Amino acid sequence: MTLRIELLPAGYGDAILLAYGDGATPQHHILIDAGQAKTAQSVLDRLATLRAGGGVIDLFVVTHIDNDHIGGALKLLSDPAAAAMIQAIWFNGYVHLDKAVGLLGPIQGEKLTQQIVELGLNWNSGWPHPVQPGVGGPVVITQPTTRELPGGATALVLSPTPAKLAQLRVKWDEVIAAAGLRPDQDATEEPSVVAPGLLGGTLADLADQRTSNDAAEANGSSISFVFEYGGKRVLFGADAHPDVLTAGFAQLTEKPYRLDACKLPHHGSKGNVTAGLIEALDCPLWLVSSNGVRFRHPADTALPRVVLKGARGDRLPCIAWNYRSDRCKAFTSSFPPDRSRYRSLEPSGEGLVVDL
Repeated sequence: MTLRIELLPAGYGDAILLAYGDGATPQHHILIDAGQAKTAQSVLDRLATLRAGGGVIDLFVVTHIDNDHIGGALKLLSDPAAAAMIQAIWFNGYVHLDKAVGLLGPIQGEKLTQQIVELGLNWNSGWPHPVQPGVGGPVVITQPTTRELPGGATALVLSPTPAKLAQLRVKWDEVIAAAGLRPDQDATEEPSVVAPGLLGGTLADLADQRTSNDAAEANGSSISFVFEYGGKRVLFGADAHPDVLTAGFAQLTEKPYRLDACKLPHHGSKGNVTAGLIEALDCPLWLVSSNGVRFRHPADTALPRVVLKGARGDRLPCIAWNYRSDRCKAFTSSFPPDRSRYRSLEPSGEGLVVDL
């Protein structure tokens, strides 16, 4: 059985392609987000290669409406060849935040929803409380919920909760404007900011710094899940809030919860990668999806927590990067892997492929 994770070059966002199936050539593919609008071409190029081999996207998961996750999705669905590859989509639009609102109301203010409706995509199929014929209910859970995926895989969905979606509903207009989702407004890209070096101190000093949990409404609405196939498990944390993830794992009987890899929530933000979350997991491989620009991800405090809290016995945690970014160079220079008891997996160019 094959399970391959590709962290595509998506700027400071996420664009993740899963390939899995029997034998050396995976038959099934899941795309999780599509990065920024300005990095969408890398996703389109990868899909073109997949399409040339007869591949399709069994499921496209648009985790939430931040521009660094959804900007590329708008361009992907505007490309007829790429859109034709999508067999099903998970995405919570306004109609899922308040399913009593019909498709002819405020929902027309979302570009992505308009594209989904116009393309007739299989939208949130199988989720309870469908909003109308042909459109499933919100991807939302009150406790960890397992959903069947094509090819014998499963998704243990951990986020979002109803409370997190309710918080987003209040901020919806403001958030979709910021994400460039209005029909009369193009997606905007924030200016680049050079990421400075790390703060001073030891790994323990940085890991122990007091930080507040992420409270951004859009991040809290993230669809986050553990993908499982052939006995392998990977957490795709999107930008989910740490309180929701840790509460979800606390409801499971397996403690700490075994994973084979974890895509760090919110690109390694200090408000999402908490000591409590790391301690809830038994995981050897921690994936960083960010070029480190603009938001200085991963944060000074996040990776020290992974290094110190992610070790299990003699097994050292491995941090894998999809960019050899300034943040990567700063961390590995300040805390060399061979002296700081962790391993670092760095790409030769942009993007990273991991076979589990």
